[in-house]
This record gives sequence, C-alpha cells and structure tokens, in this order.
Amino acid sequence: TFEYRNAHFNFSCSDLFPQKLRLMKIEISNYQKPSLMSSLSGKLDIPLNIDCLEESIELPKKLGTGTIKGYGFGDGLSLVLFNFNLKKDWTLLLGAEIAPLQFSFCLKGNAQHLLSEQNIYKLNPLLGTITANTAGQQQLRFPKNNDVLVAFLMIDRKEYYEKIKCILDDMPNKLKNIFEDVDGKNPYFYHSNYSIAVAECITEIVEDDNTGLVRSTRIEGKTLELLSMQIKQFNDDMQEPGKQIMLRKHDIDKIKLARKILVDNYRQPPTIENLARQAGINQQKLKKGFKLLFNKTINTYGRDRRLEIAASELLNGKSVREAADIVGYSNQSHFARRFKEKYGIFPKDYLKNIRNRVFPVG
Repeated sequence: TFEYRNAHFNFSCSDLFPQKLRLMKIEISNYQKPSLMSSLSGKLDIPLNIDCLEESIELPKKLGTGTIKGYGFGDGLSLVLFNFNLKKDWTLLLGAEIAPLQFSFCLKGNAQHLLSEQNIYKLNPLLGTITANTAGQQQLRFPKNNDVLVAFLMIDRKEYYEKIKCILDDMPNKLKNIFEDVDGKNPYFYHSNYSIAVAECITEIVEDDNTGLVRSTRIEGKTLELLSMQIKQFNDDMQEPGKQIMLRKHDIDKIKLARKILVDNYRQPPTIENLARQAGINQQKLKKGFKLLFNKTINTYGRDRRLEIAASELLNGKSVREAADIVGYSNQSHFARRFKEKYGIFPKDYLKNIRNRVFPVG
C-alpha cells in the first residue's frame, strides 16, 4: 500500500520484474512518511531524482524505458505521470479507505482502468475521465511493448473542500456533489474526449526542461490550468449536450498548422486573415475550429503565449524591459497592463509573489 498526497493505494506489480520480483508489494501506512516515488525507488533499487516539487524515477533497461514522475502540491492536489514502454504487462491494484477524486488523461498508448467488476473501461488517446471510487479495490493495467503517456490528477476531497467550499454553488450539481462527498461514499464515472489544449498542457509539463523553482512554478500553474480546463469542459458538456463542431482530419491539421505559425511568430503575430491564408483554410472555420481545439480565440491564444514566455524570462532573471522586448512589446506600459490582465499582478511584482509562493495560473 502507498499513500500519495493523502490518497491510500495498494500497489502490486505482476509479470513485470525478474522472478524474485514477480510480485511486488509496497506498504506505507502514513503519507507524511516516504512518498510513492521514494518507496518505488527503494524497493526497486532505482535512484530517486528530486527537483523541488518533482520526484522521478527512470526505469532500468530490464524493466523497460521511460519514467514515472510525481508532483505534490498544496490543498490536496497531486499529479502522477506514467511515461514509459514496459517489457511485460504491469498491473496496479489500488485500494483506498477514502478514494481521491481522479482526473485521468491518456495521451499515448492505452491503459485499462477497472473501477469495479462491473465498471471497466479503456483509456485511449484523447480520452479523459473523472472518477470517484468508493472504498475497495480498483486496477490500472498497462500493456507491454506500448508507448504510454497517462496522467492522473488526484484530489484529496477533504483537504480540497476547505479551499473551494465558498464557490461550490457555482459548479454544476453533479460536480458539486462529487466535491461535497468528502467521505467518498458515492461512486461516479464521467468520460469524454478532451480538447487538444488539454493535451498540450500535459505535453508542456512533460517537456519542460527548466529546473528548480522555475520548473516547479510552471508545472504547478499548468496543473491548475489542466484542472480548470477539464472542469470547464465538464460544465459545457452538462449544459450543452451534443453541441459540437465537426471537423475533418485535414481541417484539424490546418488549424494545428495555424497554431504553429502563431507560436513561431509570437513577437509579431499575423492577422487572422493572413494566418488563414498561410494555413490554407477559410477564416470562419479557422476561428471556430481554433476555439474548439484550443479553448481560446486566436488572439487570446497568441497574447497568452507571449505573456507566458515573458513570465518565464522574468523567472530566468530578465528585467521587465528585457522580457517585454523579447516578446515584442515596444511599449512597456502596454506590456505591464496585458501582464496584469493575465496574471493579476504587474510584472515588477511577479517575482516577489513567486518567492512568497503565490502562484498565478497561466
């Protein structure tokens, strides 16, 4: 059993390890002691790498290739990333006195999730779920010879409830009931295809090559962004069932190309007319499709991208003037206003707030 950020799990690895390790059980009675990552490190004799809020292990060749990474944040929020290719099938048996609320996202490969004997489903790319399990055992099964990237965002409802109880009335009733069920008495299962913006958010976490405070700050902000995007999508699904824009694959490819052009030219973003012409798609389909895929308008996406880069430059020691110039703002006052619109503070105060552990969400 292990307990990760207040979530208790039974952990069993089957048919993954050499004969003497064919059945592995790890027990941790108190989450305030060694975490999931340090326990895996010790039992499997794999070095544990720690970079501020991130703990990670890299699989040795005898087990496969890739990593498992865990992040523990405040308010009962945790993120676990399985990013590997295994040599043999791997089954995790998960049990809990009070199961966490779990948001699951599959970006590559697949995994099977057994919530109970009656509720079994397969996580495939672009499929996301929200699950709330009652006491008892659930399973995660990862197949061998499969490039897998699966993210699990877990919430300790008792701890998180104290943070959000003042805004619960603004949530859809179904989601409100899940968060209010702090003792985990009622099961729940929801699944839908998540947006490309969600996939990009997870990819940015996986591919972030910063270290220390810069990396931890970005990943915590991205994790909160990930949670907010999925709650927004849940809310939209509950209010507007069936209202979707159908896009063919070639349309999606052109919209992705438009997004790349926008990102590559963030200092001087093209007009929507020029962007549509370069991507080979009409303006109306581009605007509607872009909003569907990335959860933002083209102009908002481009502006947010510039400000995210500026925030990273500030974290890396650049002055406000230098950061503004890097992202193409010639008017420093205009840059400061835009920065405050996104992050709620002026850039000159940004680092001070970061050092005080006040994290604006991207």
